[in-house]
Amino acid sequence: MKNITVLVVICIAVAIFAFTSGNAFFLDLTFAALIFAVLGQAWNWISGYAGQVSFGHALFFGCGAYAAAFANWHHFSPWPGIAAGIVIAAAIAVIVGFPCFALRGHYFSIATIAVAAIGQIYVNTAGWLNGAVGIEYKLLPSGLENLQFLDKTPWVLIALVAFAGVQLATMLLESSRIGYYLRAIRANQDAAGSVGIDARAWKLRAFVASAVATAIAGSLYAQYTLLVDPSSVFSLPISVSIALVGVVGGLGRLWGPPIGALTYAFLAKYVAAQLGGNGRGLDLVIYGALICLIAAWRPSGLAGAFEQIVLRRT
Repeated sequence: MKNITVLVVICIAVAIFAFTSGNAFFLDLTFAALIFAVLGQAWNWISGYAGQVSFGHALFFGCGAYAAAFANWHHFSPWPGIAAGIVIAAAIAVIVGFPCFALRGHYFSIATIAVAAIGQIYVNTAGWLNGAVGIEYKLLPSGLENLQFLDKTPWVLIALVAFAGVQLATMLLESSRIGYYLRAIRANQDAAGSVGIDARAWKLRAFVASAVATAIAGSLYAQYTLLVDPSSVFSLPISVSIALVGVVGGLGRLWGPPIGALTYAFLAKYVAAQLGGNGRGLDLVIYGALICLIAAWRPSGLAGAFEQIVLRRT
């Protein structure tokens, strides 16, 4: 109940900000934070709760982005494209996940990198997807039907709905049977198997759910930027950014990815605009130093550090 109350307060605060703020930069920052919170939480389902660290989520992100862009390119509504992206991402997750979940630890992580790289190479050379040039959106009348808007406020609200959805799903996951199974698999897969938990089947379910949520975020990103190409949605840095959001915030924690997303969006957008515009890249230096500090002193992430502070005070 407490987590639901916190989520409601956050949603109300963000909605009020979206309606009252006329600053396009901060609305863009808020949208980025919400999208990365969705991506980080989706990644958290398989990597945080199940302990299977993936560095290939850009594959699902790109599927969602390209499916929505492809629909616009061929004069269709984006909604069938988003649905197609979800189906494609889920199918790829099943095809990739079933053999890859026979691997453990860093072997699984390397396999996900390889699969995502294959996906990028294919899209980069696929003429029917316009190859390396990518797809530039056709501008359509503003409205929910075409998922194009004249200002950024509707986008913040749409991203807020997606964020609330993945947070509620994570709350259900933590208290459900699949959540207990995934945590048992993360703790000791052999011991979990000895009591009848089919590790591969449950990890595959989590992987498919993670792929679906990631594809939805990719579709929203494509509609927001109105341009997709292989390097912007399929590249390894996208997968690493998604993973770092979860790591910085805290693996296997409900509020870890939102905290990590807020930190990442602030450094990637605000600090980069203030300090990185002249080529010094101080935003990357700050973010790298933050990761090193968390790895050394707070492996539980920023959410874990915050929880420890609250416990000490109470």
